[in-house]
Amino acid sequence: MQEGEGCPITRLCAVKSGVPVIGMGFLLILTGLLGLLLPRMFPIGTVGILIFAGFGIFLVWLGLTK
Repeated sequence: MQEGEGCPITRLCAVKSGVPVIGMGFLLILTGLLGLLLPRMFPIGTVGILIFAGFGIFLVWLGLTK
């Protein structure tokens, strides 16, 4: 593979841009918020909500700085 060519799968999935990481972060933040809004459907507790939201924020930050 030549230097400027790159992997076609990487170009297809936009891995270098950080978009999938940001999307996963938003999904984790949304899961944490749903745990707050619907505690009977998502019984993950306060610690679980903080873990989901915190890791989601970290992934969004990681995707933006990439």
